[in-house]
Amino acid sequence: MTHGHLLALLAAVAVVLAGCGGEGSTINDQMRQGDQKGYVAGDGTIQVLAPEERETVITLEGTTLEDEAWSSQDHLGEVVVVNVWGSWCGPCVEEAPDLEEVATEFAEAGEPVQFIGVNSRDSVPSALAFQQKYDVSYPSLQDDGGRTRAQLQGLAVATPTTMVLDGQGRLAARVSGPVEASTLRGLVEDVLKSESAR
Repeated sequence: MTHGHLLALLAAVAVVLAGCGGEGSTINDQMRQGDQKGYVAGDGTIQVLAPEERETVITLEGTTLEDEAWSSQDHLGEVVVVNVWGSWCGPCVEEAPDLEEVATEFAEAGEPVQFIGVNSRDSVPSALAFQQKYDVSYPSLQDDGGRTRAQLQGLAVATPTTMVLDGQGRLAARVSGPVEASTLRGLVEDVLKSESAR
């Protein structure tokens, strides 16, 4: 995706996408409490950072739904796609096939791209049922009362949120709200290109 195409895409993302509603405290209070009783729906905003603008380093670690330890530190040198989701969230259901499509494409192409989900407000059985129903092949971290999500430094308040980290673990792109396959593919390809240009 060229810079011009990306700008056109950003300009086109003006429609507010419907999400799940919810009552609750302020976003900052939710992040402090970690309970996320209030639900914030993303509006589809896309943030893209050029390599020289990438200042936020994200270190993400936790326990997968399959009870295995996972850390982004083990994937430095790869592009890491982080998707915050919940089985109760309509837009998360809608985007699940798109995420799986892109994850499978990069895996089959042998590209250094790792997908990881961050589950929100689900029990492990509910989250595993969602993964099975939608054929999600990549792992997800268990909800631990919001502590894992808090590692995303308040950059994933909306559910869903998708973040693309470069090989140094820096935030390179973020979509607040559901993401389509073509958009996500372009964001990841741009980060891969910037990595190979280093």
